[in-house]
Amino acid sequence: MKWVVFCLLAVQLVGCSLFRPRFPETVAVQHERAVEGLLYAGAAAVDITPKENLWMGGYNILRKADGVHDPLYARAVVLKRGDLELGIVMLDVVGLQHQDVLRIREKMSGIDGHKVILASTHNHNGPDTVGIWGFPPFSSGQDDDYMVELERGVLEAVSRARAELREAEVATGVALAPLKGLHKNLRRPGMIDREVVVMHLREPETGKTIATLTELGCHPEVLERWNRQVTADYPHWTIEKLEKELGGMAMYLSGALGALVAPDVERSEPPIPEQEWAEAKRVGNLLADLTLSTVETFQVYDRKPTLAYWLSPIFLKNENSGFDIIRWTGVLDRDLYRGGYFRSEVVLWQVGGFRLATVPGEITPALGMRIKENAGGTPTMLVGLANDELGYLLPRSDYHLPLYDYERSLCIGIDAADRIVARLKDLSMLAGN
Repeated sequence: MKWVVFCLLAVQLVGCSLFRPRFPETVAVQHERAVEGLLYAGAAAVDITPKENLWMGGYNILRKADGVHDPLYARAVVLKRGDLELGIVMLDVVGLQHQDVLRIREKMSGIDGHKVILASTHNHNGPDTVGIWGFPPFSSGQDDDYMVELERGVLEAVSRARAELREAEVATGVALAPLKGLHKNLRRPGMIDREVVVMHLREPETGKTIATLTELGCHPEVLERWNRQVTADYPHWTIEKLEKELGGMAMYLSGALGALVAPDVERSEPPIPEQEWAEAKRVGNLLADLTLSTVETFQVYDRKPTLAYWLSPIFLKNENSGFDIIRWTGVLDRDLYRGGYFRSEVVLWQVGGFRLATVPGEITPALGMRIKENAGGTPTMLVGLANDELGYLLPRSDYHLPLYDYERSLCIGIDAADRIVARLKDLSMLAGN
Protein backbone atom coordinates (compact mmCIF):
# COMPACT_ATOMS: atom_id res chain seq x y z
CA MET A 1 0.00 0.00 0.00
CA LYS A 2 2.83 2.40 0.86
CA TRP A 3 4.43 1.76 -2.53
CA VAL A 4 1.13 2.44 -4.28
CA VAL A 5 0.79 5.81 -2.52
CA PHE A 6 4.40 6.68 -3.28
CA CYS A 7 3.97 5.82 -6.97
CA LEU A 8 0.79 7.86 -7.23
CA LEU A 9 2.53 10.87 -5.67
CA ALA A 10 5.51 10.44 -7.97
CA VAL A 11 3.28 10.26 -11.05
CA GLN A 12 1.39 13.34 -9.91
CA LEU A 13 4.55 15.36 -9.29
CA VAL A 14 6.17 14.33 -12.59
CA GLY A 15 2.96 14.99 -14.48
CA CYS A 16 2.56 18.43 -12.93
CA SER A 17 6.16 19.30 -13.78
CA LEU A 18 5.48 18.70 -17.48
CA PHE A 19 2.85 21.44 -17.46
CA ARG A 20 4.93 24.00 -15.57
CA PRO A 21 6.03 27.05 -17.55
CA ARG A 22 9.61 27.21 -18.74
CA PHE A 23 11.66 30.07 -17.41
CA PRO A 24 13.31 32.24 -20.08
CA GLU A 25 16.93 31.55 -20.99
CA THR A 26 17.55 35.30 -21.07
CA VAL A 27 15.80 38.01 -19.07
CA ALA A 28 15.18 41.61 -19.99
CA VAL A 29 16.50 44.23 -17.58
CA GLN A 30 14.07 47.07 -17.00
CA HIS A 31 15.78 50.44 -16.84
CA GLU A 32 14.86 54.10 -16.81
CA ARG A 33 16.84 57.22 -16.01
CA ALA A 34 15.84 60.83 -15.35
CA VAL A 35 18.44 63.58 -15.67
CA GLU A 36 16.28 66.68 -16.01
CA GLY A 37 14.02 68.56 -13.61
CA LEU A 38 13.88 68.98 -9.87
CA LEU A 39 13.59 66.18 -7.33
CA TYR A 40 10.21 65.62 -5.68
CA ALA A 41 9.56 63.39 -2.68
CA GLY A 42 6.61 62.30 -0.57
CA ALA A 43 6.17 59.98 2.38
CA ALA A 44 3.31 58.36 4.27
CA ALA A 45 2.69 55.71 6.93
CA VAL A 46 -0.43 53.55 7.21
CA ASP A 47 -1.30 51.43 10.25
CA ILE A 48 -1.38 47.69 9.43
CA THR A 49 -1.72 46.37 12.98
CA PRO A 50 -3.83 43.17 13.02
CA LYS A 51 -7.30 43.66 14.43
CA GLU A 52 -7.33 40.07 15.74
CA ASN A 53 -4.84 37.84 17.52
CA LEU A 54 -3.16 35.90 14.70
CA TRP A 55 -0.36 33.38 14.36
CA MET A 56 2.93 35.22 14.72
CA GLY A 57 5.73 35.00 12.15
CA GLY A 58 9.09 33.89 13.55
CA TYR A 59 10.41 31.56 16.23
CA ASN A 60 7.93 28.77 17.05
CA ILE A 61 5.04 27.48 15.02
CA LEU A 62 1.56 27.95 16.53
CA ARG A 63 2.60 31.04 18.53
CA LYS A 64 -0.51 33.22 18.66
CA ALA A 65 -0.56 36.89 19.63
CA ASP A 66 -2.51 37.89 22.73
CA GLY A 67 -2.40 41.69 22.40
CA VAL A 68 -0.64 44.71 20.91
CA HIS A 69 2.28 46.57 22.46
CA ASP A 70 2.91 49.03 19.60
CA PRO A 71 1.43 49.41 16.11
CA LEU A 72 2.76 48.02 12.86
CA TYR A 73 3.00 50.16 9.73
CA ALA A 74 3.40 50.20 5.99
CA ARG A 75 5.78 53.12 5.38
CA ALA A 76 6.18 54.47 1.85
CA VAL A 77 8.59 56.92 0.26
CA VAL A 78 8.15 58.04 -3.35
CA LEU A 79 10.79 59.89 -5.38
CA LYS A 80 10.08 61.65 -8.65
CA ARG A 81 12.17 63.45 -11.22
CA GLY A 82 10.82 64.24 -14.65
CA ASP A 83 8.53 61.37 -15.66
CA LEU A 84 10.27 58.79 -13.47
CA GLU A 85 8.67 57.80 -10.18
CA LEU A 86 10.24 55.29 -7.80
CA GLY A 87 8.73 53.99 -4.58
CA ILE A 88 9.78 51.90 -1.62
CA VAL A 89 7.46 50.46 1.04
CA MET A 90 8.73 48.99 4.30
CA LEU A 91 6.44 46.66 6.22
CA ASP A 92 6.72 45.72 9.90
CA VAL A 93 6.24 42.02 9.08
CA VAL A 94 8.38 38.90 8.78
CA GLY A 95 8.39 38.85 4.98
CA LEU A 96 6.41 38.67 1.75
CA GLN A 97 6.60 36.03 -0.95
CA HIS A 98 7.22 37.25 -4.49
CA GLN A 99 3.78 35.98 -5.50
CA ASP A 100 2.16 38.38 -3.01
CA VAL A 101 4.39 41.24 -4.17
CA LEU A 102 3.32 40.73 -7.78
CA ARG A 103 -0.36 40.67 -6.82
CA ILE A 104 -0.10 43.90 -4.86
CA ARG A 105 1.86 45.65 -7.61
CA GLU A 106 -0.82 44.81 -10.17
CA LYS A 107 -3.33 46.84 -8.16
CA MET A 108 -1.26 50.02 -7.96
CA SER A 109 -2.57 52.97 -9.92
CA GLY A 110 -0.81 56.11 -11.02
CA ILE A 111 2.62 54.52 -10.65
CA ASP A 112 4.25 51.54 -12.35
CA GLY A 113 4.21 48.80 -9.72
CA HIS A 114 7.50 47.39 -11.02
CA LYS A 115 9.13 50.61 -9.86
CA VAL A 116 7.96 50.08 -6.27
CA ILE A 117 10.04 47.98 -3.87
CA LEU A 118 8.06 46.08 -1.23
CA ALA A 119 10.36 45.08 1.62
CA SER A 120 9.96 43.75 5.16
CA THR A 121 11.83 44.49 8.35
CA HIS A 122 11.69 40.73 9.13
CA ASN A 123 9.85 41.44 12.35
CA HIS A 124 9.44 38.26 14.44
CA ASN A 125 6.62 39.68 16.55
CA GLY A 126 4.01 40.47 13.94
CA PRO A 127 1.60 38.27 11.96
CA ASP A 128 2.76 35.34 9.85
CA THR A 129 2.69 36.82 6.35
CA VAL A 130 4.62 33.93 4.75
CA GLY A 131 2.57 31.00 6.03
CA ILE A 132 5.18 28.68 7.54
CA TRP A 133 4.46 29.43 11.21
CA GLY A 134 1.01 27.86 11.29
CA PHE A 135 1.11 24.08 11.33
CA PRO A 136 3.19 23.10 8.29
CA PRO A 137 2.85 21.07 6.18
CA PHE A 138 -0.84 20.73 7.02
CA SER A 139 -1.99 24.35 7.34
CA SER A 140 -0.73 27.86 6.69
CA GLY A 141 -0.27 30.48 9.37
CA GLN A 142 -1.16 33.22 6.88
CA ASP A 143 -4.53 34.84 7.55
CA ASP A 144 -6.40 35.71 4.33
CA ASP A 145 -8.29 38.65 5.84
CA TYR A 146 -5.09 40.15 7.23
CA MET A 147 -3.33 39.83 3.87
CA VAL A 148 -6.18 41.86 2.35
CA GLU A 149 -5.65 44.52 5.02
CA LEU A 150 -1.89 44.49 4.42
CA GLU A 151 -2.49 44.96 0.70
CA ARG A 152 -4.83 47.84 1.44
CA GLY A 153 -2.19 49.41 3.69
CA VAL A 154 0.50 49.19 1.01
CA LEU A 155 -1.71 50.68 -1.68
CA GLU A 156 -2.89 53.47 0.61
CA ALA A 157 0.64 54.28 1.77
CA VAL A 158 1.91 54.58 -1.81
CA SER A 159 -1.12 56.64 -2.85
CA ARG A 160 -0.74 59.02 0.09
CA ALA A 161 3.02 59.36 -0.46
CA ARG A 162 2.37 60.31 -4.09
CA ALA A 163 -0.23 62.84 -2.96
CA GLU A 164 2.42 64.36 -0.67
CA LEU A 165 5.00 64.82 -3.46
CA ARG A 166 6.75 68.17 -3.20
CA GLU A 167 10.07 69.73 -4.13
CA ALA A 168 12.84 68.01 -2.23
CA GLU A 169 16.57 67.80 -1.77
CA VAL A 170 18.54 64.79 -0.63
CA ALA A 171 21.70 63.99 1.31
CA THR A 172 23.15 60.60 2.19
CA GLY A 173 25.88 59.33 4.47
CA VAL A 174 27.17 56.56 6.70
CA ALA A 175 27.74 56.09 10.41
CA LEU A 176 29.81 53.23 11.82
CA ALA A 177 28.04 51.16 14.43
CA PRO A 178 29.95 50.44 17.64
CA LEU A 179 31.67 47.07 17.93
CA LYS A 180 29.45 46.22 20.88
CA GLY A 181 25.99 47.12 22.07
CA LEU A 182 24.05 47.31 18.79
CA HIS A 183 24.35 44.06 16.82
CA LYS A 184 26.44 40.90 16.75
CA ASN A 185 26.93 37.74 14.71
CA LEU A 186 25.83 34.63 16.58
CA ARG A 187 27.63 32.29 14.15
CA ARG A 188 30.83 34.20 13.39
CA PRO A 189 31.63 36.76 16.10
CA GLY A 190 32.70 40.08 14.63
CA MET A 191 31.36 39.36 11.14
CA ILE A 192 28.84 42.20 10.82
CA ASP A 193 28.20 45.05 8.43
CA ARG A 194 28.89 48.04 10.65
CA GLU A 195 27.56 50.58 8.16
CA VAL A 196 24.44 52.46 9.17
CA VAL A 197 23.46 54.01 5.83
CA VAL A 198 21.26 57.09 6.00
CA MET A 199 19.20 59.08 3.49
CA HIS A 200 17.60 62.38 4.47
CA LEU A 201 14.97 64.08 2.32
CA ARG A 202 13.82 67.60 3.14
CA GLU A 203 12.06 70.63 1.69
CA PRO A 204 14.61 73.00 0.09
CA GLU A 205 13.13 76.29 1.29
CA THR A 206 11.99 75.38 4.79
CA GLY A 207 14.41 72.61 5.67
CA LYS A 208 11.50 70.53 6.98
CA THR A 209 12.12 66.81 6.93
CA ILE A 210 10.10 64.76 4.46
CA ALA A 211 11.65 61.38 5.28
CA THR A 212 14.65 59.84 7.01
CA LEU A 213 15.77 56.35 5.95
CA THR A 214 18.23 54.30 8.01
CA GLU A 215 19.59 50.82 7.25
CA LEU A 216 21.08 48.27 9.64
CA GLY A 217 21.92 44.63 9.00
CA CYS A 218 20.33 43.04 12.08
CA HIS A 219 17.35 40.82 12.90
CA PRO A 220 14.62 42.79 14.73
CA GLU A 221 14.38 40.19 17.48
CA VAL A 222 15.20 41.66 20.87
CA LEU A 223 11.84 40.31 22.05
CA GLU A 224 12.19 36.54 22.02
CA ARG A 225 9.80 33.63 21.57
CA TRP A 226 8.18 34.12 24.98
CA ASN A 227 6.57 37.34 23.76
CA ARG A 228 2.96 37.23 22.51
CA GLN A 229 2.39 40.98 22.09
CA VAL A 230 2.49 42.45 18.60
CA THR A 231 5.40 44.87 18.31
CA ALA A 232 7.75 46.23 15.65
CA ASP A 233 10.61 45.44 18.08
CA TYR A 234 13.54 47.87 18.31
CA PRO A 235 12.75 49.68 15.00
CA HIS A 236 9.66 51.05 16.76
CA TRP A 237 11.86 53.12 19.08
CA THR A 238 14.24 54.09 16.28
CA ILE A 239 11.40 55.51 14.23
CA GLU A 240 9.72 57.14 17.23
CA LYS A 241 12.87 59.05 18.15
CA LEU A 242 13.76 60.07 14.60
CA GLU A 243 10.29 61.44 13.96
CA LYS A 244 10.31 63.29 17.26
CA GLU A 245 13.73 64.87 16.63
CA LEU A 246 13.58 65.50 12.88
CA GLY A 247 9.89 65.51 12.02
CA GLY A 248 8.58 63.98 8.84
CA MET A 249 8.40 60.21 8.45
CA ALA A 250 11.16 57.76 9.38
CA MET A 251 11.83 54.39 7.79
CA TYR A 252 13.92 51.50 9.10
CA LEU A 253 15.41 49.08 6.55
CA SER A 254 16.94 45.66 7.28
CA GLY A 255 20.25 45.05 5.53
CA ALA A 256 22.58 42.02 5.63
CA LEU A 257 21.15 40.24 8.65
CA GLY A 258 21.57 36.62 7.61
CA ALA A 259 23.51 33.77 9.24
CA LEU A 260 22.94 35.11 11.90
CA VAL A 261 23.08 38.77 12.97
CA ALA A 262 21.05 39.65 16.06
CA PRO A 263 20.79 42.55 18.51
CA ASP A 264 23.64 42.73 21.03
CA VAL A 265 21.56 42.72 24.20
CA GLU A 266 21.64 41.50 27.78
CA ARG A 267 19.54 38.39 28.37
CA SER A 268 18.61 36.30 31.37
CA GLU A 269 17.49 32.71 31.86
CA PRO A 270 14.63 32.49 32.32
CA PRO A 271 13.80 35.63 30.30
CA ILE A 272 12.88 38.78 32.23
CA PRO A 273 10.26 40.55 30.07
CA GLU A 274 10.86 44.00 31.59
CA GLN A 275 14.57 43.70 30.82
CA GLU A 276 14.00 42.70 27.19
CA TRP A 277 11.54 45.53 26.56
CA ALA A 278 14.09 47.94 28.04
CA GLU A 279 16.81 46.48 25.80
CA ALA A 280 14.59 46.87 22.71
CA LYS A 281 14.18 50.54 23.53
CA ARG A 282 17.92 50.95 24.17
CA VAL A 283 18.90 49.36 20.85
CA GLY A 284 16.29 51.36 18.96
CA ASN A 285 17.41 54.63 20.51
CA LEU A 286 21.08 53.84 19.87
CA LEU A 287 20.36 53.34 16.16
CA ALA A 288 18.34 56.57 16.13
CA ASP A 289 21.25 58.45 17.76
CA LEU A 290 23.69 57.15 15.12
CA THR A 291 21.27 58.24 12.41
CA LEU A 292 20.75 61.68 13.94
CA SER A 293 24.48 62.27 14.30
CA THR A 294 24.90 61.42 10.62
CA VAL A 295 22.15 63.79 9.49
CA GLU A 296 23.77 66.56 11.54
CA THR A 297 26.93 66.24 9.42
CA PHE A 298 25.11 66.84 6.13
CA GLN A 299 26.24 70.15 4.65
CA VAL A 300 25.33 69.72 0.99
CA TYR A 301 21.94 68.60 -0.33
CA ASP A 302 21.18 67.82 -3.97
CA ARG A 303 18.02 69.18 -5.63
CA LYS A 304 18.76 67.65 -9.05
CA PRO A 305 20.23 64.19 -8.50
CA THR A 306 20.27 61.70 -11.34
CA LEU A 307 17.40 59.32 -10.65
CA ALA A 308 17.53 55.85 -12.19
CA TYR A 309 16.60 52.23 -11.60
CA TRP A 310 17.42 48.79 -12.94
CA LEU A 311 15.26 45.71 -12.29
CA SER A 312 16.21 42.19 -13.26
CA PRO A 313 14.13 39.03 -12.79
CA ILE A 314 16.20 36.10 -11.54
CA PHE A 315 15.32 32.40 -11.62
CA LEU A 316 16.79 30.35 -8.78
CA LYS A 317 16.67 26.57 -8.48
CA ASN A 318 14.89 25.31 -5.39
CA GLU A 319 16.94 22.48 -3.88
CA ASN A 320 15.16 22.46 -0.53
CA SER A 321 12.79 19.50 -0.18
CA GLY A 322 11.10 21.22 2.77
CA PHE A 323 10.07 24.07 0.49
CA ASP A 324 8.77 21.52 -2.02
CA ILE A 325 6.57 19.88 0.61
CA ILE A 326 5.02 23.05 1.99
CA ARG A 327 4.50 24.42 -1.50
CA TRP A 328 2.80 21.19 -2.64
CA THR A 329 0.49 21.23 0.40
CA GLY A 330 -0.43 24.87 -0.23
CA VAL A 331 1.34 26.40 2.77
CA LEU A 332 3.81 28.27 0.56
CA ASP A 333 2.10 30.18 -2.23
CA ARG A 334 4.36 30.70 -5.23
CA ASP A 335 4.77 29.53 -8.82
CA LEU A 336 7.28 26.83 -9.67
CA TYR A 337 8.90 26.77 -13.10
CA ARG A 338 10.02 23.71 -15.00
CA GLY A 339 13.15 22.23 -13.51
CA GLY A 340 12.19 23.38 -10.03
CA TYR A 341 12.95 27.09 -10.35
CA PHE A 342 11.46 29.99 -8.40
CA ARG A 343 11.21 33.44 -9.92
CA SER A 344 12.44 36.38 -7.90
CA GLU A 345 14.15 39.70 -8.68
CA VAL A 346 16.84 42.21 -7.76
CA VAL A 347 16.71 45.99 -8.07
CA LEU A 348 19.30 48.75 -8.17
CA TRP A 349 18.51 52.44 -7.65
CA GLN A 350 20.65 55.48 -8.27
CA VAL A 351 19.95 58.80 -6.54
CA GLY A 352 22.86 61.05 -7.42
CA GLY A 353 25.96 59.25 -6.15
CA PHE A 354 23.87 57.10 -3.82
CA ARG A 355 22.96 53.54 -4.75
CA LEU A 356 20.32 51.22 -3.27
CA ALA A 357 20.49 47.47 -3.93
CA THR A 358 17.82 44.91 -3.02
CA VAL A 359 18.20 41.28 -1.98
CA PRO A 360 15.24 38.83 -1.96
CA GLY A 361 16.05 37.22 1.37
CA GLU A 362 18.44 37.11 4.32
CA ILE A 363 21.99 37.42 3.01
CA THR A 364 25.19 37.06 5.02
CA PRO A 365 27.13 40.20 6.05
CA ALA A 366 30.16 39.21 3.96
CA LEU A 367 28.05 38.94 0.80
CA GLY A 368 26.10 42.07 1.71
CA MET A 369 29.30 44.07 2.00
CA ARG A 370 30.47 42.66 -1.35
CA ILE A 371 27.23 43.87 -2.95
CA LYS A 372 27.79 47.34 -1.52
CA GLU A 373 31.36 47.38 -2.82
CA ASN A 374 30.29 46.21 -6.29
CA ALA A 375 27.49 48.79 -6.47
CA GLY A 376 29.96 51.65 -6.15
CA GLY A 377 27.59 54.06 -4.48
CA THR A 378 28.68 56.90 -2.23
CA PRO A 379 27.22 55.30 -0.20
CA THR A 380 25.25 52.12 -1.05
CA MET A 381 22.24 51.02 0.99
CA LEU A 382 21.37 47.32 1.03
CA VAL A 383 17.71 46.40 1.47
CA GLY A 384 17.14 42.77 2.43
CA LEU A 385 13.88 40.83 2.22
CA ALA A 386 12.93 43.04 -0.71
CA ASN A 387 10.25 41.88 -3.14
CA ASP A 388 10.59 38.33 -1.78
CA GLU A 389 11.63 36.17 1.19
CA LEU A 390 13.67 33.20 -0.02
CA GLY A 391 15.05 32.47 3.44
CA TYR A 392 18.75 32.45 4.26
CA LEU A 393 21.19 33.13 1.42
CA LEU A 394 24.55 31.42 2.02
CA PRO A 395 27.61 31.56 -0.23
CA ARG A 396 28.57 28.27 -1.87
CA SER A 397 31.90 28.36 -0.03
CA ASP A 398 30.12 28.28 3.37
CA TYR A 399 27.06 26.25 2.44
CA HIS A 400 28.06 22.93 3.99
CA LEU A 401 29.75 24.27 7.12
CA PRO A 402 28.29 22.64 10.27
CA LEU A 403 27.78 26.01 11.94
CA TYR A 404 25.16 26.79 9.27
CA ASP A 405 23.07 23.62 9.71
CA TYR A 406 20.02 25.66 10.79
CA GLU A 407 20.37 28.30 8.07
CA ARG A 408 20.90 25.62 5.41
CA SER A 409 17.55 24.06 6.34
CA LEU A 410 15.91 27.37 5.38
CA CYS A 411 18.01 28.05 2.29
CA ILE A 412 16.69 27.69 -1.26
CA GLY A 413 19.92 26.23 -2.66
CA ILE A 414 23.69 26.21 -2.81
CA ASP A 415 24.09 28.71 -5.68
CA ALA A 416 21.26 31.16 -4.95
CA ALA A 417 23.26 33.73 -2.98
CA ASP A 418 26.21 33.81 -5.39
CA ARG A 419 23.87 34.21 -8.34
CA ILE A 420 22.11 37.12 -6.64
CA VAL A 421 25.46 38.82 -5.94
CA ALA A 422 26.54 38.27 -9.55
CA ARG A 423 23.28 39.63 -10.98
CA LEU A 424 23.53 42.78 -8.86
CA LYS A 425 27.12 43.21 -10.03
CA ASP A 426 25.83 43.03 -13.61
CA LEU A 427 23.32 45.79 -12.83
CA SER A 428 26.09 47.87 -11.24
CA MET A 429 28.12 47.56 -14.44
CA LEU A 430 25.12 48.68 -16.47
CA ALA A 431 24.80 51.63 -14.10
CA GLY A 432 28.37 52.63 -14.90
CA ASN A 433 30.41 51.22 -12.03
